[in-house]
Amino acid sequence: MPLYTLQWVYQLDDFDTTGGNITPPNEQNAQAAGTPPFNIRLDPGAQPLQIVIDDDDPDFNEAPTDSNQVLANPVTIDGVTYPAGSLVTLNYVLTDDNGFEGFSITIGQNNTGNNTTTAFISNQPMVPGQQYTFTSEGNIGRNPRPYQEFICFAAGTRIRVPGGTCAVENLQAGDLVTTMGHGAQPIRWVGQRTVPALGSGAPVTIAAGTLEARQDLTVSPNHRILVQTGATEMVTGEPRVLVAAKHLVNGRSIRQTPRGFVTYVHIMFDDHRIVWANGCPTESFYVGAQSRKMLSDDQMAEILDLFPELATRDDPSPAMSYPDAEGHEGRALAAYL
Repeated sequence: MPLYTLQWVYQLDDFDTTGGNITPPNEQNAQAAGTPPFNIRLDPGAQPLQIVIDDDDPDFNEAPTDSNQVLANPVTIDGVTYPAGSLVTLNYVLTDDNGFEGFSITIGQNNTGNNTTTAFISNQPMVPGQQYTFTSEGNIGRNPRPYQEFICFAAGTRIRVPGGTCAVENLQAGDLVTTMGHGAQPIRWVGQRTVPALGSGAPVTIAAGTLEARQDLTVSPNHRILVQTGATEMVTGEPRVLVAAKHLVNGRSIRQTPRGFVTYVHIMFDDHRIVWANGCPTESFYVGAQSRKMLSDDQMAEILDLFPELATRDDPSPAMSYPDAEGHEGRALAAYL
């Protein structure tokens, strides 16, 4: 079965319990025991563990069967050694107001809806000594947690703005971004979310020197790239087309690589636009049917407040800047990159 590494796993003994802080709670009735907000802080000097899960599919489930989601290797947590083959269960998710997410996991116990938390997984490295206030919690449910279908940039991506570039995570609504054919445009909405980056939901990295990228560019699998090479018209009949990054993966200059977690950032304008990310022409956030499914309720409500026409129009998807290539066309173009 495929192996998946969880990069930021914290022992319960690593958490500070002074000043109103708590360790990540146990599960109770399929949710975090207690009532948010939960104040959680690591002790100074705490370091994450890594654990490897052997799973028969790319989704992290709440209720694994006897044959999936097991430890690939022995791991010792808080002085207890769990042997290879022990079940790993995802219990609940906690979220703070910045979109930072953390998960309770249980090792060596079947799902009961009232599992004891074995360890806490953050969705990016937690800062020791920093207090995290988790204001909401969610039941994972028996359905797989969705890892994919985000159309967004990985944090750290440099977006072209008038006079230079700016890290995408530092952009705010109202900031001007340079767009292709439409000059500087104000951002109307910015969203951020950190998610497990495993299996088919793993991010796609475009190597520097490919598709005009000046440095490696990492995007979500369904983020569309504007492709305008010598082969584009031959393959698609169009001089420029938008291609989902996952269809451009060729194992050489464009790769899809699983990792622990990845933070994606969405930027949205009044209309679908092409922006330059690390020098590569790519799309802004596009509110299509798949994208809507992957937004949180609060994020979708915020977008509908800004763009109420998206809730009432017969076709809820706005017009795209350029033609959207079919999957087979994208895969054909990938051979030329």
